[in-house]
Amino acid sequence: MEETYSEGPVSEPQPDEIKVRKLKVTLGNAYVRLAARDRQKVMRTFKQFAFGTKSSVSYWDPWSKDEMKRCYLQLKPISQKMANDLRRWASELLKVGWNNRLALKSLMDELDCRRSIEEP
Repeated sequence: MEETYSEGPVSEPQPDEIKVRKLKVTLGNAYVRLAARDRQKVMRTFKQFAFGTKSSVSYWDPWSKDEMKRCYLQLKPISQKMANDLRRWASELLKVGWNNRLALKSLMDELDCRRSIEEP
């Protein structure tokens, strides 16, 4: 029998987690293909979606389907592909119950990192 260094089953990504990661990468690819001005608009829309107008927002606060729909409608004129990819990503998060502000913050950080890598 093979010896392991942890108790219990080995931590492997769950199928839902893999799907969310793929959707996040797809979102990142669509984001870096946008013009710089459109990327700024997208990031502004995401910040409004993530933190809203509330003075104190916790990263653990959930977001709703209605908030996602508002964000989708704001993104649609900027980039239809980006809006559709965001809708898919968000609906997957809603299915598994990971719809919190931290997931949005993580997405924004990854998009910002992708942008800095892609730019010369």
